[in-house]
Amino acid sequence: MDSLQQPINQEQSLKSEGFLFQLLGVTNFLEKNNNVETGLKDLAYTTAKILESQKCSIMLLQTRVIDSHGSKTQEPYLRVFTHYGNLPKEAYEQITQLNDGIAGYVASTGECLLVKDINQSPFVKVARKRSDEYKSLISAPIFIGNQVIGVINVSEQHNRKPFDEKDLEILKIFALFIGKSIQIIELQNMLQSRFLEIAVSKEVEKRGNKISNITPDPARISQIVAKAIFKELDKGGFGANQIINITGEILDLLREKIHRDDYL
Repeated sequence: MDSLQQPINQEQSLKSEGFLFQLLGVTNFLEKNNNVETGLKDLAYTTAKILESQKCSIMLLQTRVIDSHGSKTQEPYLRVFTHYGNLPKEAYEQITQLNDGIAGYVASTGECLLVKDINQSPFVKVARKRSDEYKSLISAPIFIGNQVIGVINVSEQHNRKPFDEKDLEILKIFALFIGKSIQIIELQNMLQSRFLEIAVSKEVEKRGNKISNITPDPARISQIVAKAIFKELDKGGFGANQIINITGEILDLLREKIHRDDYL
């Protein structure tokens, strides 16, 4: 009995070690790569491969300003940031409200989700696409500290078997490393940009927050930077038309960068 059990335990140990090496390699790559988009895209690929699945998507929490009867409020929502596998382009344009659908549920509750058969699940009506072949999926929240900043989803296992608790535990570990790595990348980028560092520091001082509360919310960071740029230009004596021209120049530079990236 012991002689039969030993090879099995050794095999499981080797698999665990292989998984840990892959995970550490991905984490090191993310922390050395100052481009969050590139790093997370590779991580989505690695996650899918380790879980032997065809699809993996990473969604990040953002905020938008809602103006209702003169009162402005910030509304959080999820949007696909990157993915691996077959995902339609329009998925990137879709906004997922908290408590809406599978990802919205995971983000709002901060709890992982294992669905063995979507057709037998309470989420059957909100599933983007139902398939007779692939019915199972797993989803986990991405945290920075105690705050949910995104969701990672995996579906369509190659063997068409439903995911199990072991798969969910692996995904939870990946989600944990994603959150830590994003925080490190964002802080590194802030420190590399003197202007952004000053802008964020002023915002932190103004709100009386700690630097640990700064999260990689693109909308929030964009608001901070936009306000800082406008204030500096206004102080410098630039008029409205000049500021508009400067904004146009920034957009032109962005278009050039996107054009170059498309051909890389």
